Amino acid sequence: MDDRPEGTDRRCGSASSTDPIDPFASGVGRRRLLESSVAVGATVSVSGCLSEDTTERAQTMYVFNNGDRTVTVIDAEADERLESPFIDTTASFPANQYGTSADSAYDVCWLNVSGGVRAFDQHTLEEVGHVETGYEPNYPNLTPDEQHLLVTSGGTTTLEPAPDEPETHTIVRIDADRESDGFGTVTGEIETEYTGPCDVSLEPSGEYAFVPEIANETLAVVSVEPFEIVTRVDVGEPAGDGKVLPFMATAAFGGDLLLVENGEGELGSDPAVPREGSEGVWDISDPEAPVERERITRDDGLPSAPITSEVGPDGEVAYLFTPGAAVVTVVDLESATVAGELDVGGRSISGAWGPSREKLYVPVQTANHVAVIDHAQREVLTTIDAGESPTGAVAGTVRPDTDASQRLLGSLSTLGVDVGDQELSFCPDGNCYCG
Repeated sequence: MDDRPEGTDRRCGSASSTDPIDPFASGVGRRRLLESSVAVGATVSVSGCLSEDTTERAQTMYVFNNGDRTVTVIDAEADERLESPFIDTTASFPANQYGTSADSAYDVCWLNVSGGVRAFDQHTLEEVGHVETGYEPNYPNLTPDEQHLLVTSGGTTTLEPAPDEPETHTIVRIDADRESDGFGTVTGEIETEYTGPCDVSLEPSGEYAFVPEIANETLAVVSVEPFEIVTRVDVGEPAGDGKVLPFMATAAFGGDLLLVENGEGELGSDPAVPREGSEGVWDISDPEAPVERERITRDDGLPSAPITSEVGPDGEVAYLFTPGAAVVTVVDLESATVAGELDVGGRSISGAWGPSREKLYVPVQTANHVAVIDHAQREVLTTIDAGESPTGAVAGTVRPDTDASQRLLGSLSTLGVDVGDQELSFCPDGNCYCG
């Protein structure tokens, strides 16, 4: 079912270097074949010889590969790929904003999958929880105190419900406390009618969340406790024709700014030409009365429509993922101007801060690598080989102890062997976002 807003691009784009790729369209490359064959041999040879508990605490990145259902585990201090075990699922936007600090002991990865969210133990990379929401698209975020997971569901929409679609959407609160008897259970639900809640971001106190509502043309402010919508703010008029279509958002770690990605702009006669897009910079110093301070458009230097963003830990700059130009766009938040572009080598729709928040890790779908951006230098330090079509990433402080089966299946999947159930993240036509 095609359930994006009426008039939006219903294809991934023209055939170019920024399009999502079929991981095995041209067969398996010799380098990957050799690497995987070696990994298979190593896996078989150590099977049954691993200690029962060898997990370590160390700065780690988890990168989820949509093409082969593996997760690439990266040493975030040495910036080296360690392994790519098979987990039989994937995630486009795992919950990652506040669970990234180096002193965090949180050991769960929450993955957005079609129909709900799944929790994976970082020690074993095995599933420890699964919550069904009833909607294909789901976008989670963990509260700063690591007690709750908020999930917006149903956000990729037409502006009006189709006959076979539900006429309501929801925002769900889940118990995310691993020590709680209620871990993984729904503790609150807000029914939003047909507003299209897409993405959720929290300010650092954890008291308020911000939810762009693409079909409703509003920004909803949600209090975490009590769990309710405090207010809705109209996102205003588009810079040009059409609608604003707010769909993704990221709050600054300092709590005074919120970035909102908009899908605004008229679609022309050529369906391969995407909407213009824009980036809203909102003042949330009073979280119950957010105000859009600036809106950055193509006329201001945006190279293509932004999909998502990450705010620097100092709040001075933001990094916009602008896949149409195969770059990450740097924005000066003080002046709300485009400050530069970083070539990451292909199409990327998301990124995640490492545990120390000094480096930004960007999965590049069309290059099968992760670009590592040094925040202090504002440059790409290196690239790290990943699996097929890496899409989402999340930081942690646990070095997983995978088993021989996970490693063997990971190697086979990398070779193109059909293993597991091949559960998909919700990515219609390769687009894993609400725009």
